[in-house]
Amino acid sequence: MAGKYDLIVYDFFEKAHGAVVLISEDLLFKRTISSTIFKILGAKRDCFFAYEGFQAGLRQIQALEKKSVETIVFIERTLNGRPSTDTILTIKRMMPDLKIIVLVGETKRENIAYFYEVGVSNVIAKPASMNNIIEKMAFTVKPQGKLSEYMSVGKKFLAAGRFMEAKQIADKILKIKPESPAGLMLKGDVFMAENDRDKALDCFHRAHKSSELYLEPIKKLVDAYQGIDSDTSLKFLKKLDRLSPLNAERKTRIGKMHVQRREMDQAETYFDQAIETATREAMSLIGSVAEEISDAVDHSSPKLAEKYLHKVLETKKHSLTKDDITLFNRLGIALRGQGKWKEAIENYQNALAISPDDEGLHYNMGMAYFDGGDKRKAARCFEDALKRNPGFYKGSETVAMNLGTIFSELKEFDLAIPCFESVLELNPGNATARTRLDALKGTAG
Repeated sequence: MAGKYDLIVYDFFEKAHGAVVLISEDLLFKRTISSTIFKILGAKRDCFFAYEGFQAGLRQIQALEKKSVETIVFIERTLNGRPSTDTILTIKRMMPDLKIIVLVGETKRENIAYFYEVGVSNVIAKPASMNNIIEKMAFTVKPQGKLSEYMSVGKKFLAAGRFMEAKQIADKILKIKPESPAGLMLKGDVFMAENDRDKALDCFHRAHKSSELYLEPIKKLVDAYQGIDSDTSLKFLKKLDRLSPLNAERKTRIGKMHVQRREMDQAETYFDQAIETATREAMSLIGSVAEEISDAVDHSSPKLAEKYLHKVLETKKHSLTKDDITLFNRLGIALRGQGKWKEAIENYQNALAISPDDEGLHYNMGMAYFDGGDKRKAARCFEDALKRNPGFYKGSETVAMNLGTIFSELKEFDLAIPCFESVLELNPGNATARTRLDALKGTAG
C-alpha cells in the first residue's frame, strides 16, 4: 500500500512538476520532509522550499502560483508563538485552490475542525514518520479509493441536474460502505433537489448518526430545517459551534436567530463571542500585513515604516499583548532612522508598560538615548537589560560592541570588559574591540 502512495507523490514531483513549501521553525520536521522527498521518494528536481516566517513563505507561494506550479503548503498551527489561523485564511482567500497541510503538536478537535472548515486539505500530528507524511501528501494530491471516485462523479451528476444518475452513484457508495456519511449526504442532496424534504432529512440524520463529530451532515441538517423548524435548526447550529467554535459568522447567525425569538440576552452572548473571535483574527491579520509592509520599506523609507506601524498599533491599542512587542521594536527602529530619538524613547516606554522584563526593549531604549547624546541614561537602560538577561548580548557582535563602547566611555570597566571579550569570541578579527579590551585591561590592572 505504501508503494502506491509513494508512486502518487513521486508523480506529483516528477510528472506534474509540483512543489512543497514548508513554513515552520521545526528543524527536525524540515529534515524529515526533505529526506522524504529526496531520499525516500528520489525526487530529482528543486521542488522543496522551507521558511521560518510567513512573509518569506508567502512570497515563495505567490512566485510558484505565478508559474502555475501545483503546490502543497505545510504550515505550523502555531508560528513564532502565534496561532497561524489568520495566515491560513489569508492564503485561502488569495489562492482558494491551494492545498494546505497543517502541522499540529497536539490534536485539539476544535482547532482541527475549523481548519477543515476554512479549506485545509489535511492535518498532520507531530512527530510524524516519513510514511505518514507520504500518505497525507498522497491523499492531498489525489483522494484515494473507489468511494472518492464515485463521490466526484456523483457531485458532477447532481450539479448537472442528472438526479437519477446521482442517486445511482449514491446507492453504489452505500453498497460498498453501508451508512457512509458521504453517500447518505449525496443521496440527501438529490432528495432536496427533488423537493422531497422528508427523505432528505432521513438521509442527513443517518449521516450524522453514522459520524457525530463530522461537521458536514450537521450543516446539511441546519439548512434543511431552516424556515421549517427553527428550534431544530438552532439546535444543530449550536452543535456546530461547540465542535468548531472559531467561526465568527456562525456565532453571528446564532445571535440573529435569538433576536428573531426575542431572546436578547442569549443573542448578546453570541454577538459578543462573534466580535471577540472576529477581532482576534482581524487584529492578528492586521499585524501580519503591517509587518510585511514595514519589511518592504524598512531600509528604503523609515518614514513609511513609521506610518504603517503607527496605524497598526493605533488599531490594536485596546488589545495589545506581549506578542506585539516586535511591532514596537520595528517602530522604534523606524523613528531612530529619522533622528526622532525622543519619539523612539516614548515608544519603548509604551512597550515596557506591556512587557517590563523584555531586555530587548531596554537595550533599544538605551540606543535611542545614545542617539540623543545621553550616554548615562543609555548605560542605565543597558544595565536594566543585563539585570533581566545577563548574557543577552553574547549572540550579537554589534550589540556587544555597543554595550562595551558605552560602558568603557563611562569608565564602567567591569561591565565593558565582558562585552568586548564577547565581541572577540564572535569575531577574533575585530581590531577595534581588541585594542579597547587591551586598553581596559591595562587600566584595570
